[in-house]
Amino acid sequence: MNMNEITIPLGKLVPSKANVRRVNSEAGRTELAASIEAHGLIHNLVARKAPKGAKFEVVAGGRRLGALRLLLDEGRTVQGVAVTKDYPVRAVLREEGSDTEISLAENDQREPMHPVDEVIAYRDLVEQGMAAEDIASRFGKSVVTVRQRLKLASLSPRILDAMRADEVTLEQAKALAVCDDHMAQEAAWFEQDGWSRNPSNIRSFLTSAHVRGTDRLAQFVGIEAYEAAGGGVLRDLFADDGLTFLTDRPLLVKLAGDRLEAAAGEVRPLGWKWVEISLDSGFIHGGGFGRIHAVRRDPTEAEQAELSALAGQYDELAGAIDAYAEGDPQIEADEAKLHALEGRIEAIQKATEAFDPQEMALAGCVVSISYDGTLQVTPGLVKAEDRKALAVLEGADSNDEDEGDEAGQEEMPETEATGMSAALTEELTAIRTQPCVWNWPGVQMWPWLPSCMRW
Repeated sequence: MNMNEITIPLGKLVPSKANVRRVNSEAGRTELAASIEAHGLIHNLVARKAPKGAKFEVVAGGRRLGALRLLLDEGRTVQGVAVTKDYPVRAVLREEGSDTEISLAENDQREPMHPVDEVIAYRDLVEQGMAAEDIASRFGKSVVTVRQRLKLASLSPRILDAMRADEVTLEQAKALAVCDDHMAQEAAWFEQDGWSRNPSNIRSFLTSAHVRGTDRLAQFVGIEAYEAAGGGVLRDLFADDGLTFLTDRPLLVKLAGDRLEAAAGEVRPLGWKWVEISLDSGFIHGGGFGRIHAVRRDPTEAEQAELSALAGQYDELAGAIDAYAEGDPQIEADEAKLHALEGRIEAIQKATEAFDPQEMALAGCVVSISYDGTLQVTPGLVKAEDRKALAVLEGADSNDEDEGDEAGQEEMPETEATGMSAALTEELTAIRTQPCVWNWPGVQMWPWLPSCMRW
């Protein structure tokens, strides 16, 4: 069997029909091209002279040839040398024997790296001073992929040994990597068995004491503010949604309480009998509170004029949106303008509402966190011990003492026609009849709120 090592211009190399790899023959070509660009052609091609012409058929190394052609097409280099049709490619020239046998031998004898060996190699490169971004570019991987592999490399040595022995699957390892604590990882694996080793159960075990980044408390405080205060964060690099866990619940609660207290400090001077903060989203509904309600006055001439003008703009814009074809890029911009108009109309209407100062002296506010993690101020709440005084204030007889929920609900006179369309009137009525709650940074606002807390 005669084989000689030569160099052949890239433009004279063609794939051999005898190559046994048919499925996934181009799989990983981009990554392989990046590796050849950074490290050169590590393994020679095996080629044979074509039966006709001056071409050479590549019997073994078809993927490498494809990667070199990709570098040629994209005008790239191999270790700084431009790849052209004349670029010299190292090859072993085969003159006899079965091309199919050689191609089968090359593909059949391959053994992929064990995942543990691969991730440890990535870790070694980092320890040698190579940044994750450089590793990604030199091996044709995404930075996220490199960081995921480095995350696996940081698992407990005992876990990695169990992976080498094929006792821990790759998916189980990814779940264990959600936590950086080796002792916790080992407890989640070696002290559990059966169904507890399911990846989702492993994640639950390791994060049960933490707060999800999507939790309303975390959204309210903000992950950046939490981290700036020294709070620890776990990031699940293998979750599709980039799930984040906050590990210091007491710190998170303190930061949320401090922010609520600061907001309460802005409300206290406004004339309420009391202002309290609450981290419990169900506190208001379960507190047995009565309610007082703001009284609405008629709009001024200026306010009415602006409302009419805004209503006209609203109808015109709504009609334009309805006329757009589906998928028109202008729809999103005009819907944002429509939302802004609704906000301004609502703000004018809210400005016509105010609480009775005497009733305010018997009622209070709860400053809390809404379901979506925004600041929420609920005004006009009456405690049980103040209901009797409120009833006396309104001239109610003793039979009405147990009906505190109706306190302050005076029948409102019908207002003059606004000239608004039915659609806009229905939309604003739905907003206006919502519970008296102020959300930051929502558009609901009340004139008695400090200007620094208004949208």
